[in-house]
Amino acid sequence: MKVHKNSLISQMGHGDRSTNKLSLKAITRDNLPYFWGWIAVSIWLYAYFIPIGGFAVKVSLFEAIVGDTTIYFYIMLITGSLIPILWDGKKFVSASFYSIMFSLACYISVLFIGPGTLSKIIMLIAVPCIGHVFIAHVYSFFMVLNNSEKLFSLIMVVLLPKVIMYIKPVFSSSELKLHPLSILILLIMISLAFSTYSIKSRPEMVPSFKRVKAPVKAYSLMPLVFVGLALNDVIAPTALEQMTGFAKHQVESYYFAGIIVGLLVVIILQTRFSVHIYTMLNLSFAFLAIGFVIYLIQFQYQAVGIVSAIFFGIAYSIGMVNLYYLTGVMIKKFQSLYFYRTGFILSSVCYLLASVFVKITGQGDIVESPVVLAFVSICVVILFFLLSPFFIKMLYSGEWIDDSYREDISQCTRLEAKLKDYKLTPSEMEVCRLLLGGYTLRQISGMQSKAYSTINTYCTSIYRKMNINSRTELFLLLQEYKEQ
Repeated sequence: MKVHKNSLISQMGHGDRSTNKLSLKAITRDNLPYFWGWIAVSIWLYAYFIPIGGFAVKVSLFEAIVGDTTIYFYIMLITGSLIPILWDGKKFVSASFYSIMFSLACYISVLFIGPGTLSKIIMLIAVPCIGHVFIAHVYSFFMVLNNSEKLFSLIMVVLLPKVIMYIKPVFSSSELKLHPLSILILLIMISLAFSTYSIKSRPEMVPSFKRVKAPVKAYSLMPLVFVGLALNDVIAPTALEQMTGFAKHQVESYYFAGIIVGLLVVIILQTRFSVHIYTMLNLSFAFLAIGFVIYLIQFQYQAVGIVSAIFFGIAYSIGMVNLYYLTGVMIKKFQSLYFYRTGFILSSVCYLLASVFVKITGQGDIVESPVVLAFVSICVVILFFLLSPFFIKMLYSGEWIDDSYREDISQCTRLEAKLKDYKLTPSEMEVCRLLLGGYTLRQISGMQSKAYSTINTYCTSIYRKMNINSRTELFLLLQEYKEQ
């Protein structure tokens, strides 16, 4: 038990660097349509709906047509949640080509028609199709992309919409009749038409979920994911929107700087030093807590308020990348239809509740509403810090955490996957299993009908590859894998 605790503590800091396969070189040609599609559809969605706070890449044309986009966001969220419940992923991912073509036709129609009742009706019809395209790419992100593709696509998903947000004032000063961002969205939709056609032509690339149950402890991590998403993607941006005393572009500049810093932290700590996911999530929650504390202080000392934008930006980039990455690893590992549906429905409910919360706290001329928003958020963050030991235990007692720095998800036993990390041959793996079972080299020789010298050679090779010198070290190194 003592060894297990020590290994758990070591896991909280760093993973096994020798097994870190996260690299741009691991991005495969076959998965490029899914890789680009996930990035493109995220930019597209951020241009319309997300986040609910004031830091979206709002396209002027869409706002001019529909006014408040909230109801459209709810429709997209509800229809997007129903699709994976009613249809198999292999089918609705391939069918996303038709939805993107219909959405493209609606968008082009609105460009020519201009603002008016007819355009509102057209966009209302198009929104469920947008939800379909989005959920299809979310499904592909979870089930098709390998780990490197997941991580680096998430970095781009976090970065690119914020880059566009940051340079939007430059576009806004353009004298073009058609807004440059509207042209950008049109180009993104056209590129999605090509990528979804490629996806449609190869339906065998998309696996279906299985009607199997995920481990119960996996469900216990859902609150961590949902609250993290709500705080980073809804509540913190809303808090910044309510900040007074600073120009909006100034707040956006500090927020953007924080996002860049956070992404650099992710790239350095996770691709270079293999820092574990929960450590990164703790960093995100810590920066959130500091950001909300500074946000409260600014009501007395207004000049310090702008610093909270930096901390919110760092928390956003670290949190969003790791929350989606953790979810992606778990979903692909389990391939459980029930786990996926439960998670998606609850995440939609969480986003709805978060949006309602910020609407209520932002209503009217309530001076205390920003204080209430920040205070409640701080309490939630503190609660999750208090529950950290529980979440750590649940996270690192699950076999999915072993796969977080591998090239892709393993579908074999924990022990077999770990032995593959050390590049053991099948014969060496079998000898290693028997050694862990307590058998001597003589016994293994008899069981496998091989010469003692051959088994001894296997044993020597095992020790060399694992950088150990004795069977005792072998037991200590693989004890937690042997027990499960």
